[in-house]
Amino acid sequence: MRAARIVAAGPLLRLQRRDNGLGHPRVGITVAARLGGAVQRNRLRRRLRAIAAERLDRLASWDLVVIATPAAAAAGPDRLGRALDEVLRGWGAAP
Repeated sequence: MRAARIVAAGPLLRLQRRDNGLGHPRVGITVAARLGGAVQRNRLRRRLRAIAAERLDRLASWDLVVIATPAAAAAGPDRLGRALDEVLRGWGAAP
């Protein structure tokens, strides 16, 4: 039986989470082609990867998928970090 998927969505990010039972978190990041050219998408992907890496110690044994919304392309790193923190707090992964 597959683990239940938990979803949270905001104006900048949509997150999906499942327990993985591995004892450590795994994070995947997806940025759709409609968010801009390759340079813009890769820049956003690198920002999200760095932001998620700073928060790995707060994540339980989860598989976490971070999906960028079109509004995320124009957001700065601080705003993206706050958006991710807000969802993590809601899931009990307080800073």
